[in-house]
Amino acid sequence: MKKLEKNKTDKKKYSYSVVIKRLFADMGKNRFRFIAAFIIIALSKCCLTAAPVITQRMVDFLQESVGNGFVSGLGFIYKNSILLAVLYFIGCGSDGFVNKQIIRISQGLSRSYRNRIAKKLNAVPINYMDTHATGDVLSRATVDMLNMSNGLESTASSLIGQAVLLVGIIIMMLATQWKLALIYLISLPLNMLLIGLVTKFTGKQFRQMNEALGRLTEEVSDTYSNHTVVKAYTCEEEKGKRFETLNGDFYRTYVSARFLSGLALPISGILINISYVALCVVGGILMIHGNLTLGEFTAFLFYGNMIGTPLSQMSSSMNNIQTALSSAERIFELLDEEEEPEENPTRTLPAGLKGKIEFKNVRFGYKKGSPLMEDVSFTAEPGMTVAIVGPSGAGKTTLINLLMRFYDIWDGHIYVDGVDAYELSKEELRSAFGMVLQDTWIFDGTVRENIAYGKPSASEEDVVGSAQTVQCDSFVEKLPHGYETHLSDEKSALSVGEKQLLTIARAVISDPRILILDEATSQVDTRTEAMITRAMERLMNGRTTFIIAHRLYTIQNADKIIYMENGDIKEVGTHSELLAMNGRYADMYRGMAS
Repeated sequence: MKKLEKNKTDKKKYSYSVVIKRLFADMGKNRFRFIAAFIIIALSKCCLTAAPVITQRMVDFLQESVGNGFVSGLGFIYKNSILLAVLYFIGCGSDGFVNKQIIRISQGLSRSYRNRIAKKLNAVPINYMDTHATGDVLSRATVDMLNMSNGLESTASSLIGQAVLLVGIIIMMLATQWKLALIYLISLPLNMLLIGLVTKFTGKQFRQMNEALGRLTEEVSDTYSNHTVVKAYTCEEEKGKRFETLNGDFYRTYVSARFLSGLALPISGILINISYVALCVVGGILMIHGNLTLGEFTAFLFYGNMIGTPLSQMSSSMNNIQTALSSAERIFELLDEEEEPEENPTRTLPAGLKGKIEFKNVRFGYKKGSPLMEDVSFTAEPGMTVAIVGPSGAGKTTLINLLMRFYDIWDGHIYVDGVDAYELSKEELRSAFGMVLQDTWIFDGTVRENIAYGKPSASEEDVVGSAQTVQCDSFVEKLPHGYETHLSDEKSALSVGEKQLLTIARAVISDPRILILDEATSQVDTRTEAMITRAMERLMNGRTTFIIAHRLYTIQNADKIIYMENGDIKEVGTHSELLAMNGRYADMYRGMAS
């Protein structure tokens, strides 16, 4: 029975059109608000394109009124002046309202993506974090999210608004004087072609820039989360050099992307100014020959001056849009990562769980085609203490990971009280286990919350009782606020041993039938070790316990010792039986004792 399929590790690539469609689809109900906002933008820009026509009418009227008396035409001027003011007010004043709506939509979308990323990280297989840098994941969830939201709220509306304005200007030019409009109908396609070529070429540059930023973020995260180790091994200079290298990579990709994308703006400016000069020359010639009125020429000067604004802003916006789309692509890559297969449990654990564990012909490997375990079989009877020993890389932790279904086996069976683990939901399976790892983990919260982590409904008596069981209540009561003292993994007044005691109390409160101890006392002093050992002996009484042992003297009283090497079980027996075999375990024991 094959349990594991090939993981998808290849990065997915998305075209900008696919990214835009997906962003629009993910807006949900806000799509209608988004469309309404751009309709308002379009209408406001139409008002701006209509304004020069009113100016044209006023100029032509004034030209005709020269020498004929002006008083009778004041009403016409007043009415058109008011209309002109209204058009400009609507054309420019609506931006504030639209920007507010776009910001709400953008931040709503970002909030939704952040929630989805949090759920995704809880749904991806354990090996995802084994193969992806933490800093890169952090960069996608923070920096890329910020780039995407900024691009949407600050440049998307500007880009579309200016595009509508550009189209409106061209239409009004053609309606006013098609001969003059030909000047821009020739220069604009060339302008847009050049911008398109620059945009296409710089898309890859922006992608590389975001990836370089991800690597830089990972380095900062790695260095300062392990700052003590860096200083202890005097690796400051080496880390500094590596940071300078990654920082240099980001600098070069950033400058390259921004420089190349920045070429669009001066190219656009040159073509627009050449077109404007041509407009003045050709317009002047048409006026001299009586084919163009002063009002029409004035309107064209307005349009010629206006047309440079949307082109320059569109060129500038493309930089931010490309950054935003590249960031959105990286976000989608994370959101589209393969999740753990959907569960379809057909069995439940027995009501009176005893804790019998059986591995039967288990076969597993981390990479397809490279098996680590070929045929692992053993049985742990209820209440038995099973120690798993062997050299580094022997497969000790892997065995536990398979038992907890952190990874799926290729073939074989794992039974819990006779029930196949793959017929159970992972939640129910894992609820039967309590784990105490070698590395402590204290999350941001109170002492009470840390102890009750595996059982949020725990009462005051449960929390205090668990603390007393592992004898950590004495130092907890000395903390400034006792069980309400706020802790974090990085900033805490607790020693490593005291943190370990809290994690053991966390296992105690969940009252599991099966315990997994990864050398839980390895980081405490001799006195604390003895205290924890006595507490653990009381906890282990009547429970099936698996101990990953690194110090063999701690497991001499185990009911069964499993010696592993290269992923397979080589020897099984009690301490005395294995010594009598005079095999690998005995060699390892004597080597540690000498």
